[in-house]
Amino acid sequence: MSTSLPPRHGPDPAPEPPQPAALAPAPHNAVERRDALKLMGASLALAAVAGCDEAQEHGHPLYAPARAAHAEVSDAEYATVLELDGLSRGVFVRTRNGHAVKVQGNPRHPASLGATDVFAEASVLSLHDPNRSRRIRRDGRPVPPAMLDAAMERLRADLSARGGQGLRILTGPVSSPTIGRVMGAVLAAFPEARWHQHDPLSDDAALEAAMRAYDQPLISVPDPGRAGAILCIGADLLGQAPGHLRHAREWINAREAGRAPRLIVAEATPSITGARADLRIPLHPAEAEPFARAVAAALGVEGLAARAEHPAAGDVAALLRASPGAVVVAGLGQGAAVHALAHAMNAHLGAARRLLPHPLVRPEPMAASLVELAADMAAGRVTHLLMLGTNPAYDAPAALGFAEALRDLPFTLHLGFRQDETARLCHWHLPQPHPLEAWGDSRAFDGTPAIRQPATATLAEEARGEVELLSALLGAPLGAYQAVQETWRETWGEASFPARWAAALEEGLAGEAPPPLDLSLRPGWDRPSPPMPAGMAAVFAPDPHIRAGQEAHDAWLQEMPRPLTKITWGNAALMAPAMMVELGLAPGDEVELELGGRRVLAPCWPLPGHAAGCVTLPLGSGRRAGGPVGEGRGFDAYVLRPADGAWSAPGLSFRPTGRNRPPITTDSHHRLDPVEAIRSVLPGEVLPQPERDASLYRDWPYPGHAWGMAIDIDACIGCNACAMACQAENNVPVVGPLAVQQGREMHWLRVDRYHHGVDENPGASFQPVPCMHCEQAPCEPVCPVNATLHDHEGLNLMVYPRCVGTRTCSNNCPYKVRRFNWADHRRLLDTPARNPDVTLRTRGVMEKCTYCIQRITTARSQASTEGRPLRDGEVETACQRACPTRAITFGDINDPDSAVSRAKRNGRHYALLGQLGTRPRTTYLARVRTEVGS
Repeated sequence: MSTSLPPRHGPDPAPEPPQPAALAPAPHNAVERRDALKLMGASLALAAVAGCDEAQEHGHPLYAPARAAHAEVSDAEYATVLELDGLSRGVFVRTRNGHAVKVQGNPRHPASLGATDVFAEASVLSLHDPNRSRRIRRDGRPVPPAMLDAAMERLRADLSARGGQGLRILTGPVSSPTIGRVMGAVLAAFPEARWHQHDPLSDDAALEAAMRAYDQPLISVPDPGRAGAILCIGADLLGQAPGHLRHAREWINAREAGRAPRLIVAEATPSITGARADLRIPLHPAEAEPFARAVAAALGVEGLAARAEHPAAGDVAALLRASPGAVVVAGLGQGAAVHALAHAMNAHLGAARRLLPHPLVRPEPMAASLVELAADMAAGRVTHLLMLGTNPAYDAPAALGFAEALRDLPFTLHLGFRQDETARLCHWHLPQPHPLEAWGDSRAFDGTPAIRQPATATLAEEARGEVELLSALLGAPLGAYQAVQETWRETWGEASFPARWAAALEEGLAGEAPPPLDLSLRPGWDRPSPPMPAGMAAVFAPDPHIRAGQEAHDAWLQEMPRPLTKITWGNAALMAPAMMVELGLAPGDEVELELGGRRVLAPCWPLPGHAAGCVTLPLGSGRRAGGPVGEGRGFDAYVLRPADGAWSAPGLSFRPTGRNRPPITTDSHHRLDPVEAIRSVLPGEVLPQPERDASLYRDWPYPGHAWGMAIDIDACIGCNACAMACQAENNVPVVGPLAVQQGREMHWLRVDRYHHGVDENPGASFQPVPCMHCEQAPCEPVCPVNATLHDHEGLNLMVYPRCVGTRTCSNNCPYKVRRFNWADHRRLLDTPARNPDVTLRTRGVMEKCTYCIQRITTARSQASTEGRPLRDGEVETACQRACPTRAITFGDINDPDSAVSRAKRNGRHYALLGQLGTRPRTTYLARVRTEVGS
């Protein structure tokens, strides 16, 4: 895929004058959160405040001449990167009139390979969040930027006189070469200063294990495409591991090629990787190291300092031995001993993996770094604390007492995207630019560097990035654009810089991943951990959608049902169903959880496949500041997390309160009979194809194109990227927690989850369900005003001006894919931030999937302009483009050679509820059962 990018030259344009005080946002009045959501309309309604500020000139600064000459600016696409846990994924950002309207994956970038995840898709909404920070504040009050500049100059002079004594800088994980370079200059100028990093999701045990095994910081990158088997010990390889998009693509490529790796997953909390496992082993946290140690012993790994037994170890070891290139992956939350055992087993097996230098600028145990900082604060050794892009007052373990120590410091400065829990405790707060509006650079999980370029002008004129703030400490304020150019001019050399800079902006890559390291295990790599005490254990885990809480204020992510629990707008304490029955707990019963003398109230919720004897506490909820979307949703699990940032802890106790307040969930919404919905076959098995059903209606001819879709359930991992891409592309609003609780969610594409079997360790399948675009659609004849009808290419369309909201079409739809617009979202959605190619819907009409007809129209227009027919694959629906496993195929079924026609001739092909005679254009390919023993 090629992009058409305008030339870039020169430094960042001078910022516009600061917004007058009269235009500053009014103070937030105390209202009920549900009322706030209703007033905002949520979803892209959040863009209304940002999009309607006429005093702010939007669009990329380099579009200014074009805006002056033309009323409209054509679409443009920018290659850039978005970070997750400090590591980048390559994306293309489509803009209209300078506004970012859609994010898509960059096929050239090794971390995305053209796919996206829910976080990348939702970044457009966070860009336009009206609750993001826009003004520099001193003690909570807006002040002119000149006042900050004067304060920074005084700070610089004071620190210079003392060599930086008392200065601490706290950042998140940094993979940016530019930030690393500027930070190095700051530490050289102030030798007594200290740099700390904090990430509540940091995998410190993996770093410690690398130092034990190889005496240097490195990462082990598995290659699912070459591995005959993959053993995941607590690793969500396809869902949340670093490089998850790439791993998902490599896994499905191997599966489609007939050399699918056996996937073995041992975990406490079910994950989407575990849902697709051939063998899944529920594993209490106390059993993780004994299990890994028993497998290593069964494989014959040398150098073990201790041995253990586990009933499943022999079978797992036999599978690994029989599979060439088998690889072991230890995941987030496992101890250093488990990670070291994984290294040893991989070395013994000759695993399909690469050892690569660590992608972060300065790898360090971040939990220990934060503990050290908190101790220095409590001891009075910190006088000046700068926190850049972090929120430790919320996401540091409460037992650490960070927030309490923060209040007593003489000088505190917070750089952040919103006025969050940490910002409210600091003397200074600076707005941070959004990644889609700021220059920068970063590395992918495998070390591949890329330039981050802005796709739109900043919506917060007073925003400052890390580089600007750090360079101000040096007395030479530097713009991000200039700083990034300086970094890569030094790297590439002056002679080759112009050409390589232009290529990096065009392709979204600034180099290649470093070569693999050829290392051998060090003696004494195995250091057994002390056994975990018996009893109920707490397991802390990132939320599938809001992670550690950074995304809690994104309404799209809050409302999207979690893949396995289907919970929205909050969280719950997750337990094994049998354990809940044993304890006399019903779904939704509120319990008081206690650990280490700290307590929190939470509803409990059953999760099939969960390990017994432990409770999973998802992080990221219970926010207390930052905006009405995220505040007060669910409970705050950081209250119970141990001070050292441990991922599991024994000694959890709970007491039922007698109240029942179940979380909001869509688990029972629009469910179909799993026997009818999910078909499965053995490898090589063919489903019987029914004869075309008889009908009283004549077949309608489609002489041109006839659009259709095939969805491979065997490839779907339930990541929700397709549903989030549909929401972003089609201006689908969110409706808020109350409406979701009433079954009125608006998603045009839902991803159903079905568990297989009734035992305590069931498998799971996922099924994306958009509109079926039935040839004989039962919704059409019942509409009294002919608002739903077929077009000449077989699309089932909605004529919104005709619809009078009788909802008879929805009642007659057996697939339950039509959504009724109960509220008037059109006014709030009608901003430059929305996708202008998609019609806005009024209150009281039906909405549904249209196969992204706007994309069909655009591709047809382009082909017509070039005087040629449409090519197969030229039209990609938003859901199809986002999918990391290419589970969705779309195209012209009149073309027998098209990809979708070939998919529909597959022996696994079937129609959902095909016995009803609706003749759906959206059909499915059955799940292939590869479970061990099948």
